[in-house]
Amino acid sequence: MAYTDYEFYKTKYYGDVVPEEDFLKYTERACDRIDNMTFNRLVDGLPTELRANVMVQKAVCAVADVLYQIDAIRKASMETVGTIKHEDGTVTGKRISSVSSGSESISYVTGTNSTGGDIYSQAAMNKQVENVLVRQTATEYLHGIADNNGVNLLYAGVR
Repeated sequence: MAYTDYEFYKTKYYGDVVPEEDFLKYTERACDRIDNMTFNRLVDGLPTELRANVMVQKAVCAVADVLYQIDAIRKASMETVGTIKHEDGTVTGKRISSVSSGSESISYVTGTNSTGGDIYSQAAMNKQVENVLVRQTATEYLHGIADNNGVNLLYAGVR
């Protein structure tokens, strides 16, 4: 169950990353990640206090944006692995990245051209980086937010 909708995403969060046709997919994934972080405290419903409710929805939108951007990089990477895509839509053999003459060495392109400097590129290649990025993004909105029982959503201790 998604904790927000596309109307909130566009009008309150002012999102412009996730297209409407992909929104449900990425918000469901974002909700799963947030449920994990909040020890399923939101499964029974969003907080009724207005500020807390809005912050949870913004957290979902922000995490959905992150997941969408990571997936976009992964897809772009897979599209370039060992192929050349022409303007007319045809695809031909592997793209050569370098050629040596001495021992006849040929290297092929194997994915993104990124140097890994972009955090989304790093997250696309490393699940740990992805997890840290998602956690930091959600925490920005969920820090200090309590559920309907007054328990901080990110509290990991015993009540």
